[in-house]
Amino acid sequence: MNDVSPAAPRAVVPAALAASVLAPLNSTMIVVALPTMLSDLGASVTWGSWIVVSYLVAMAAVQPLGGSLGDRFGRRRMMLIGLAGFTLATILAAFAPSVEVLVVARTLQAVTGASAIPNGAAMVRAALQVQRQGRALGAIGAGVGLAAALGPPLGGLVTDALGWRWIFAVNLVVLLPGILWAARLPRPASRTDAARFDLAGAGLVLTVLVAATLAGTLWRVPGVPWTSAPLLGGVAAVGAWALRRHVVRTAAPVLDFGLFRRRGFLASGLSILCSNLAMYTVLLALPLFLDQRAAWSAREVGLALAGMSVSMMLFGPIGGAWSDRVGRRGPAVGGASLAAVGLVPLAFVAPDWGWPLIVLPLVVVGSGVGLASAPVQAAALHVAGRASAGQAAGLFSTMRYLGSIVGTATMAAVLGSTPGDAAFRGLFAGLVVAALAAALASTRLPSRGVLEG
Repeated sequence: MNDVSPAAPRAVVPAALAASVLAPLNSTMIVVALPTMLSDLGASVTWGSWIVVSYLVAMAAVQPLGGSLGDRFGRRRMMLIGLAGFTLATILAAFAPSVEVLVVARTLQAVTGASAIPNGAAMVRAALQVQRQGRALGAIGAGVGLAAALGPPLGGLVTDALGWRWIFAVNLVVLLPGILWAARLPRPASRTDAARFDLAGAGLVLTVLVAATLAGTLWRVPGVPWTSAPLLGGVAAVGAWALRRHVVRTAAPVLDFGLFRRRGFLASGLSILCSNLAMYTVLLALPLFLDQRAAWSAREVGLALAGMSVSMMLFGPIGGAWSDRVGRRGPAVGGASLAAVGLVPLAFVAPDWGWPLIVLPLVVVGSGVGLASAPVQAAALHVAGRASAGQAAGLFSTMRYLGSIVGTATMAAVLGSTPGDAAFRGLFAGLVVAALAAALASTRLPSRGVLEG
C-alpha cells in the first residue's frame, strides 16, 4: 500500500523519527529510576525485572504484526493509533497506583509503540526515492542513538529533581509533535480489495515471538526457574511449525515467509541481529568490567560510553548518504568490519588500562555500527517492496531486538555472578565473531545495480 504521496517527505521523516525514538528513550530512561520506583511502590526487585522485561518482550513481538496491519489498513492510520495509544499508556504509567498497574502500562506502551515504529519506516520507503532513503534512515538512526544516549542522564536528572513519575512526561515532548506530523500526512485512498485479516496467523505470530523472547529473558528474572527457558523454547518451536503450515494454507497470511526468500532480506535481518548483539552487549558488559574490575566511577563509565554513542550518531547519516551513492552492500560490509576491528582490543582488556585504551575502541565500534545501520535497513525495506514495507520494517526491528536479547542472555551465561578478567575477555572475543558474522551476512545484500526503482 503506497499511502504516502511524493509531496510528503517533509512530514514523513519527522513523524517516523518521533515514533522511532520512543523505544530507546523508554528503554534507557527508566533504568535509572527503577530503584526509586520500587521503593515508592513498595515492590520487590523481581518486579523491577518485570517492568523491563514486559516492555522488551512486547516491543519485540508486536512490531511485525503492527507493520502488517499498516500494510493492510493504512500506515498513517496505524501510526496515529500507535502514537495516541502510547500517549494514553504514558499517562497511565505516570499515575500508576501500584507496580502491577505500572507493568501493564509499560506493556501497553510497547504494544502501541510497536504499532507506530514499523509504519514510520515503511512510509519513508513509500515517500522517498530509493536514492534518498539511506540518508533519511541514517538521520532517523542518529536520532535513535541520541535518545538512547540521553535516556539515562535525563532519567536521573528528572527523578532527582521532580520524582520518577515525571520521567514519563518527557515522552510528551516527542509524542505531541509526532502526532501533529503524522496527522499532516496525506490520507490513503480507500481500499476495497483487502481480504479478511488473518487473526489466527496473528495469534500464532505473537505466540512464537513472545515465547522466543521470554525464553531469552525470563530465566534472568529472580524467582523464575531456569527450566522456563527450554519450555518456552519448545512452545516457540511448536508455534513456528504451526505457523508455517498455516501460512501455506492461507490465501492472505499475516506473515509472508516469501520475504525471507527475497534476495537480501534475510541477510539484512541476520546482519542487524549480529550487529546489535555485539553493540548492546558492549553497552551492558563494559560498565560491569570498569566498575567491578577497574574501579571506575559512574561518571567515568558514562563518559567512556558516550564515545560510542556520539560516534554512532555522527556516522549514521554518513553511512546512509554513502549508501545512497554507492549502494547498500559496501557501507554495510565496511561498517560491520570496522566494528569488529574496534572490538578486537577489548578481547585483551585489563583492569589497568587507561582512558585512551578504552575510549578509542568504543569510538571505532560506534563509527562502524553507525555506518552500517542505515544501509542494512534500507536494503531490507527496498527488497521487500512498497506493498510489504510495513511487515518488513516490523520483522527487521524484531531481529534487532532479538540480537539484544541473545546478547543479554549470552552475557549472563558467560559472566555468571562473580566474573573475572578472563570471562570478560572471552565475552568480548565472542562479540568480535558476532560483528564479523554481521559483515559476512552483509555481503549478501543487493549491489548498487539493484538500487534502482
